[in-house]
Amino acid sequence: MVVQEFTVDLNKPLVFQVGHLEERYQEWVHQPIVSKEGPRFFGNDVLEFLTRTKWWAVPTIWLPVVCFIFVKSILMGNTVQDVVLMALLGMFIWTLIEYSLHRFLFHIETKTYWWNTAHYLLHGCHHKHPMDSLRLVFPPTATAILCFPFWNLVAFFATPSTTPALFGGGLLGYVMYDCTHYYLHHGQPSTDPAKHLKRYHLSHHFRIQDMGFGITSSLWDAVFGTLPPSMTPGKN
Repeated sequence: MVVQEFTVDLNKPLVFQVGHLEERYQEWVHQPIVSKEGPRFFGNDVLEFLTRTKWWAVPTIWLPVVCFIFVKSILMGNTVQDVVLMALLGMFIWTLIEYSLHRFLFHIETKTYWWNTAHYLLHGCHHKHPMDSLRLVFPPTATAILCFPFWNLVAFFATPSTTPALFGGGLLGYVMYDCTHYYLHHGQPSTDPAKHLKRYHLSHHFRIQDMGFGITSSLWDAVFGTLPPSMTPGKN
């Protein structure tokens, strides 16, 4: 008896279909469909609404939070210069977090139903439909939930007086990351460094998907040896 392989129906909600691909999921999800019209994820309208986010929601919601945190840090007795330095350190640390999440979590290989489903929601959908403008930035609700463990992580390593500015710098780094990511997909930069970053990131989507994990910079790709071949010094 021949068992027919499962086929994803792109005209139906996708989230609870993709898990059935099992071992074939990784190959399927890394064959991009270039269309500005994103697929439907869920049959439920509320769940579907929660998966869609306008890019401007990220700076609109989180930049006031960043400003509040910086003001709080100054009111705690830190000088403006100290807050700026701690914020810059937080932003720098964010670039490593950005790289690490993208490489080790977003690109984890899955092959079972529920792991495939979770991966598709987390990042697989972006690789399958890279031009879906409503699923390029992280939903604010999810970001708010993740702020709690990240705050506690910063607080574990930092002092009570430096935690707010460091966290605020990391949050500002996240906002810059999400806005940059959207621009690299839908903007038309004509000069470097934006033009280089767009070429660099689209190479990750359409040429070598297991390299080039940096979004806002290629620094950590250079450090950890994941620069795409054409971006490696000395190679054409």
